[in-house]
Amino acid sequence: MSSIYRSAELDVPADTAWDFIERYTRSEVHVFSLCVAERQEGEYRVVTLADGQEIWERNISVDPVHRRATYTVPGLNGAEHHHAEMRVEVDRHASAHLIWVTDYLPHKIAEQRAASYDALFAELVAAVNAHGGVAVAPSC
Repeated sequence: MSSIYRSAELDVPADTAWDFIERYTRSEVHVFSLCVAERQEGEYRVVTLADGQEIWERNISVDPVHRRATYTVPGLNGAEHHHAEMRVEVDRHASAHLIWVTDYLPHKIAEQRAASYDALFAELVAAVNAHGGVAVAPSC
């Protein structure tokens, strides 16, 4: 299986970053410019793209103890397997880092999609860094 791995040091504390990620899993914050809306349907975060297409992200785990959230999107980009993880880690200098890992099968999809994840990750990091830990309503 091929993986797309992105990591960045954050400007906010780990707890603030985790608050944002946890709210993301509940469709309470907006991140990506490619989407126009998000909503929650049970264990799914449903993302609506500008063309009206909906992407159903199924939350697998949201673990506040380890600051880790995982989800899957069956069939995303034609994949037979998709699994992603967002987690917040703290280094020995007490700096928070955001890690986003996405696994795809077949392998070629990860290779084809890797460049697009650079822009998505930059938007994610910017949104996390701008988060003040206050309630943010879903919007675009």
